This record gives sequence, structure tokens and C-alpha cells, in this order.
Amino acid sequence: MSKRLVSVCGYEALLKEAARFTVENAASGEVLALAATRGAADDFVRERCGSVAGVHRLTVGQLVANLTAPVMAERGLAPLNGLGAEALAARAAHRVRAEGRLSYFSPVAGSPGFARALARTLRDLRLERAGSRLAAVGLRGKDLSALHEAYEQLLEETRLADFPAMLEMAVSGGDVHPPRGLPLVLLDVPVHSALVGEFIGRLAAEAPRTLALALEGDERSVGRLRAVLGVEAERAREGGEDSLHRLRAHLFAPAAPRQAATDGTADFFSAAGEGLECIEIARRMHQLAEEGLPFDGMAVALRAPERYQPLLEEALNRAGIPFYFTRGSVRPDPAGRAFLALLACAAEDFPATRFAEYLSLGEARVEARRAMAAGKASWMGTEDELLARAEYIPEVIEEREAAPATPAAWERLLVDAAVVGGKERWERRLRGLENEYRLRLSKLEDEDETEAGHIGRQLELLGNLQRLALPIIRRLDELPRQAIWGEWLGQLSELAQMTLRHPDSVLLALNELWAMGEAGPVTLDEVCLVLTERLRFLRRPPRKRRYGQVWIGSVDELRGHSFEVVFLPGLAEGVFPRKAFEDPLLLDDYRREVAEGLPLRDDRVAEERLRLHAGVGAARRRLVVSYPRMDVTQNRARVPSFYAMEVGRAAEGRLAELKEFERRAAAGAMTRMGWPAPRNPQLAVDALEFDLAFLQEATRQPREKIRGWGRYLFHLNAHVGRSLRARYMRWDREWKTADGLMKASEETRAALAPHRLKQRPWAASSLQHFAACPYRFLLHGIHRLRPREDAAALEVMDPLTRGSLFHEALFQLARRARTEEEFEEFADAALDEVAAKFEDDLVPAIPRVWRSEVEDLRADLKGWLRRRRQDAAGWERRYAEFAFGMPADEHRDAESVERPARILDGIPLRGSIDWIEQQGDVLRITDHKTGKAPAQVPRHTGGGLILQPLLYALAAEDLFGKPVKVSRLYYCTQRGGYTAVSVAVTEGARQDVERALRIIDDGIASVCLPAAPSEGQCEWCDYRMVCGPREEERVKRKPPLEPLERLRSIP
Repeated sequence: MSKRLVSVCGYEALLKEAARFTVENAASGEVLALAATRGAADDFVRERCGSVAGVHRLTVGQLVANLTAPVMAERGLAPLNGLGAEALAARAAHRVRAEGRLSYFSPVAGSPGFARALARTLRDLRLERAGSRLAAVGLRGKDLSALHEAYEQLLEETRLADFPAMLEMAVSGGDVHPPRGLPLVLLDVPVHSALVGEFIGRLAAEAPRTLALALEGDERSVGRLRAVLGVEAERAREGGEDSLHRLRAHLFAPAAPRQAATDGTADFFSAAGEGLECIEIARRMHQLAEEGLPFDGMAVALRAPERYQPLLEEALNRAGIPFYFTRGSVRPDPAGRAFLALLACAAEDFPATRFAEYLSLGEARVEARRAMAAGKASWMGTEDELLARAEYIPEVIEEREAAPATPAAWERLLVDAAVVGGKERWERRLRGLENEYRLRLSKLEDEDETEAGHIGRQLELLGNLQRLALPIIRRLDELPRQAIWGEWLGQLSELAQMTLRHPDSVLLALNELWAMGEAGPVTLDEVCLVLTERLRFLRRPPRKRRYGQVWIGSVDELRGHSFEVVFLPGLAEGVFPRKAFEDPLLLDDYRREVAEGLPLRDDRVAEERLRLHAGVGAARRRLVVSYPRMDVTQNRARVPSFYAMEVGRAAEGRLAELKEFERRAAAGAMTRMGWPAPRNPQLAVDALEFDLAFLQEATRQPREKIRGWGRYLFHLNAHVGRSLRARYMRWDREWKTADGLMKASEETRAALAPHRLKQRPWAASSLQHFAACPYRFLLHGIHRLRPREDAAALEVMDPLTRGSLFHEALFQLARRARTEEEFEEFADAALDEVAAKFEDDLVPAIPRVWRSEVEDLRADLKGWLRRRRQDAAGWERRYAEFAFGMPADEHRDAESVERPARILDGIPLRGSIDWIEQQGDVLRITDHKTGKAPAQVPRHTGGGLILQPLLYALAAEDLFGKPVKVSRLYYCTQRGGYTAVSVAVTEGARQDVERALRIIDDGIASVCLPAAPSEGQCEWCDYRMVCGPREEERVKRKPPLEPLERLRSIP
């Protein structure tokens, strides 16, 4: 039996050597080819072996599964994959903890990451047969020994076999039949454990000829292969003196190589961010394609796929380059996150935020009820190499239905219905909102066709939401509290088919756990714990062949592949290499005591170096290394990792200074953060870059030469011209139409005419926005835009909620109490009743915080009552929450009127006055506030910002025919200091408020509503995202608006 062990610097030499061996041995029979990934084995046979037949292409895991299948069937065992091992480890931790056998790990045994860490640690121990030696290494070891014992006991109880157990079966025996006993070729197979090494040794002992090929740098695999094969490693020498060959030969070598100039075969550059780094990669691909290199001769190896995948996909789409993402780098399937959101919804008592998250991911299956009635979930295979046959090819699942037009209004309806949590609340609140809409519709009759049509559409949307949401909520409520895994998997499979448009990838993941069917019982929280990591990064299998396209995968998937050009992005500190940590459950010092072969932190560092070796070794003609100079998400600078510096050292024979290296790398990119385009427009990857590069070129030309150069942009996109002109006008020193609604046409005047003060009822609070900013007044009072609300459980009582609760408590107290004694007697009951209603509506997330803030309000209410006797002396309360110009409502005074008040020669006004008191023939108006009192007490209007006291006074005089002596804002809490800000209703006050309203009306009539905020008004403005962050700075460049200055000067 001949055996050879060959270490190589690059995969091209490795594949050539393997191809010679395979072709020679396949001529007389069959050959067994093992690789790190099935894709590497398939590509090797297709590309290197021509028309050779009879080559078994497998991974170690697939071969083990095939060889042990008869034995496992005879013993009644089922294979357990990685996800199942995590579930079993979680169950073992739960059992040992419940039995009181945990001491050291007891505080963390129930934490989310413990099961995953335990499964990894137990796998390492079992692959080295080291589980029996744990008890000798202190409290950690005793706990791990108990967990290992429980894990093995669960394996026996549930008739399962994990990968180490299957390896033991494969090593220990069985008849020698194909593919055992065939010539064996190993294509850079990682051999990092004792059991894998023994298995390879058994295969080699049974094979007539063995060729083991390993990449230089994988010292652990070379060492174990040398031991099990009984041969010394040969080193295959590569010819060539270019930079790439020097790099492969001297990477991480302790001796400094001979200095030599770079020749472009080992290239490196840096870009201002990851996005621009991907654009530079696309630009180099264009250049290579123009030189005649096909796209499938290029590869991008990613160390951080989750960071680079979306950016690389966008860059290649912009550049028009076809690409193929491998399983390890494809975009995560949103179906997994949508399903997790539903499970979290069930586990957290059905919060609306979780359901809204499910809707937002675009995986909601609108015909959920039809899917529910279709019966039980259908079986789907699995892609796990331990659970599926090696010949299994996943079906390419076509898009079966178009994305549902999920109405954006659904989330708005959830807010309107105050659906915050609880199954019963869902049904009650949605039904209540439906009844409210039907009541409003019946009251409108034929009075307002527009409003009736709007409510009709809302009813239709609400019906759609009810038909989608309520069956799902009921189904989630039917999930068991505890069940064995088999029952859970059946229930979850049905739920996935009922709720997801594309449930296939979720079903594949769930089917990986069917071997755990008899394990349990487990709770929903344990199920979520096991599934979260798997479903959050769930990836669909690639749906197209890679040929004719750029190969994009993780660095680990690059093993055994060879491409003409390889791009290796992300060599920045903290990205590649990643920081290596010790096992959190069994630190290195304890591992050394337990077994010699257990992987240590140094081994993880070596694995990270091996990834760089793989990236370098996969390039035949050229390697392009890059890193981002900026982390744009954190807004901080990045530096090249020492791996990037090592690439330069090995290729050039010297270690450059950091500043020199950064300067040279930056010079290799054509874009920069401030102007993301190359200097030469002909090198642009798309039209956007071409335009920017062309305009940059124009800036370098004489002014008289470039006139009209950019006009083509206006023909290509009309929005460009409008945007540029608007930006210029906004920062011009004169007021322009781009500053807001100004100097408009007669059509605009006609559109604003119905909004003049005499044409429609206005609220005092809306009119006050004009002095703060006329554009805010336009958006709030005329366009009636409001900030988006979220249906979320309340954590802290915000000022608006606090004010609403306090006002409602005062109103309920005023309805019950007739005397001062009754005010004090009924105060607690009124507050408790209102607080209970608000609590039911808002469902505070932390009840203790809510109760504490209610008690603070109770203290404020008691303080208000103590001061009330003196404050109310001589005044008789007549009305509370007296509304005018507003529909009747149970939360308003029974004598409220629906007609608006008419003030100052016929201006209609609407609103609700908190408190109206009478003394003889005069009235006093009080509006209660729960915030802070103003630092400057307004004399009349406070510069137009405090119109409410005088406007309410004039409204009361119109409605009751009695003069108002004083109108005030009463800050009736400890925070407000129980301060009354009183405005005497004098003739001068009437004239000032009339002047203020005239200025506001003139602004509407003359269409002068610019974004002109007064100082500090932008800080808390709801519309800041509309205007931008620098409005106050921009407005200071322009001349003052005389009418607005006059309004703000009114005392």
C-alpha cells in the first residue's frame, strides 16, 4: 500500500497533484475523493478530471453518515446534527441544574448562550475521548463531568448518535465495502481531532493507495496525518519568482524573504469605507474582464460575510457583474426572522411590536386561514450532511407567489386599536376599533362623502388585518406550555406553513431536529433558545449555478478551490483576523490537564492564520487584498490588521512603516469618502460614478470652458436640476420659494383660502405654532402631519401621557364633586379609576415604574387640592373640560357645544377649556398644565407663542355673554411649582391678540409660510426630519421677515 503526504503552498499545485492521482487510479477502478466542502470536491472532479467516471466526491461528514447508516439502523439510532446537539445540551443543562448537581455553572446555566457553548465544549471533549477525565480539574470539571454524563444519558434515552459517536462507529468496524477500500485522495481535509485522525487512518489502511494533500500552514492537520499515515510530509515546490509566489512561500515565515519590487500579482489597496471598498473590487473586476478573464475565474473570499454581503451585492449590481453567493455568504432568509418574531410574540404574551416586526419582514402569508385549513405540514428533506444522503440535491424552489401588498396602514390600525399585548386584548381591541369606525360612519351619513369614504377604506383594511392576525394569534395561543420535541416540531411546522410565504428554509431547519422527537418535555422558552441563532441567520441554498459568475463565499468555503484572481477584503484590525478567545467553559489551563489534543486559544489563532493561507493559496494569477480606512457605522478610523502588513512583508521582503503602508494602500483606490468616484470617468462602474467623475473633471477646467458641461444631467433626470436649484435657493441670502411655501401662484392662494382664519375653525394650540415657525404651522395646521406612533408597551410615562392622565383625573373629579370636601373625598378614587383605564390601554412594560409615577401624580393632585381652597375663594366652578367646535364626547362637559366660538369679528375657534369659574358677572378661565412654568411670564401673547389664555377668554365671552376678568395657565404640579401664569383680559390685551391673529391670517393669505424658526424651536420640533438639522443656522443668513418680527415682539 502506497501512502503519500504532500504539503503545498497553493491550491493550484494541490489540485494538479490530486488530478494526476485520480486520473491514474480511476483508469482501473473507482476513487474516493474527500474535501473540506462538497463544492470543492465537485469542482475538482468537473474541472480537473475531465471525463473520468467513478469518483466518489464526499466530505468527511457525508462519508461517516453513509458508512454508519446500516449500523445505526440495526441499533435503532438516529443521527444528531449540530442544532440537535445544542438542543440536547440545553436539555442536559436543565436536567443537571434541576437535580442540584451544578455548583460553578449554576448561575449561568440558563443564560441564552450557555447551551451553544456547552455543545461546542462537549463536542471537543468527545472528539478527543476526554470526557471521563473532567472530574479531576476542580469545580468546573465536576460540573462539566455531570453535564457530559447527562448528555450521554440523553443520547442513550433518545436513541441518538452525534458526530463523535458516529465517528466511533465508523472507526471501530464494519465490513470493508465501497467507498471504503478504494484509492483515497484527501483535498486539504481539516484533521483537527483524534477521532477524525483515526477515521482517516482507518480509511488509508484499507485503501490500496493514499494521497493526502494539505496546505502549508495547517500544522495541526499535517501533524495528525503524519501520525496516522506513518509517513513524513513532502513539500511540493512551486516555480515562479513573482510577488504572489513569494507571498505564498514566505507568509508567516519567521525568516525575512529577499527584498524585491512588487509586480502587481499581489496587490493591495484601502478605501474610505466597506461600501467604497466593494466598489473598488467591482472596478478591478471590470478591468480584468476587459483583459479577457471570465467572471467565473474570479472569487471574493469574505471573513465577515454578514458585514460585506449586502455591500458587495449592491456594488456588483451597480456594476452589472453577475455573481454567485455560496451557502455561507448568501443573504439571510427573512423567513427565519419572521418566524422568530412570531415565537417571541407567543412567548411575550402577544405584544403588537413583535407582530408588527413579523409583518415588516414581508413574509406574512395573507391567506393564513386557507393555509391553516390545508392540514398538517408536509415533510421536507434536510441539507445537513449528517442527516441527508450524500446524493441529496436540494430542489430549486421557485417563487410561488408575489409579495403581498401589505398595507402600510396595518401598523397604524394596531396603534389606533391600542393593541399592546394579550390574546383577549387583540380580539377586543380590534373589534372595538371596528365598532368605533362603524359608529362614526353611521353618524356621518351623507354629510361628508370624503370622510365617509376614508372610514370605509379603513374598515376594509381593518377587516384584512383581522382576517390575517386573529387566526395567527389564536394559533400561537394554542401552542403547548410543555411538550416533547416531536410535538413541538409538528406544531411549529404547521405554524410555519400557515404564516410564511416561503416556509421551506424554516421547515428544513426544523427537520434537522426530528431526531430529537422523544426528548423533553421542553418549554417554549427553551425552544426559542435553541432555534434563535439558527433561524436568525438562516440561509437559503443558492438557487443558480456558479459558472459564468463571480464566486463569493466565506474564507472557510475557499478551501480546495483555485481561481485566477482572488479578492480578500476586510483586512482591518478587528475584522480579519478576529480576536481569538479561550473556551469560556473550559479554559486552556484546564484543557491541558484534561487532554493533550484539545484545541487551545493558540490553535484558534493558527486557524485564523490558516484562513489567510487559504485566501492566498487559492489565487493562481493575482491576489488583491484590501481594507477599509473608516468604520462609517461607528464614525471612527480603522487601521490595517497585522495580516495586511504581513502580506506586504511576505510579498516585498520588508515590513513597511505603518504610515507608509497606509499611504500606499490609499493610493491604490480611486474613490474617496467626500467624492465617491474615480478621477477618470471612463473607469466608472455605473452612471452615478460617471456623473460624479465627469463633474469633478469639470471643476479642474477653466470656468469659461465648462459652461453647459453638466446640462446632460437635467435631460437624464429632471429631479437633479430641481434638487440643485432648491439647495442653492435655500442657502441664498434672499428668501426664495425653496424656503417653504412662499411667493406661490394663484392656484396655491386658492388652495390656502379655505384655511384662512375666518374660513375654518382653528385650535389655539395650532395657531401658536406660527410664531415658533411658520412652516411648522403649515405642516401641523394645514397639512395636518403628525409623528408616527408605535404600538409599544409603555416603559416610562411620557409628558403627554402624564398630562392626559392628570387632565382626565381632574375632569372625573369635577364631575363627582360638588363641594370642597367632596373634592378631597373623591380625589383618590378618581385618580385610581383613570389610572386603571390608562394602564389597560397602554399596558406599561414595568408595572412597578407605572405605579410609582401614578403615586407621583397623586402627590401632585393632593398638592393641588391643598392650594385649591385659597385659590378658589370667591369663585364658583361652572364647567370642566368645556368643548366648543368639537364633536360631543363622554370625556367633555355635558353642556359642551359643537358650534365653534366666534371671536374678533367672526373668526371661528375650537377647543376645550379645562376650567371655567364665575364670580358675580365675570368669568375666570384656567388651563391646567403639568410641565414647567415658563421662565418669562407673558404679558399678553408671549411673542405669539402663548395665545391660548386670551383666545379662550374671547371664546368664553362669545359663548356665555359674560366678560372674562382673567385667563391663566395653572402649572398644577410640583414640577411646575403650582404656579399660576395669569393674563388680564384688558383692552390692550385684546388689541395685541387681534394683531397677532391678523399677522397669522396675512401670512396664509400672502402665502408666506417659510421655515423660519425662532431660537431653540428646532430642538424639540416633530418635523425636524422634514427640514434638516441646520435650519436655524441657514435662516440667520437671510434678512428678517418684518411681519414675523412684529408678531414675536408682541409682549
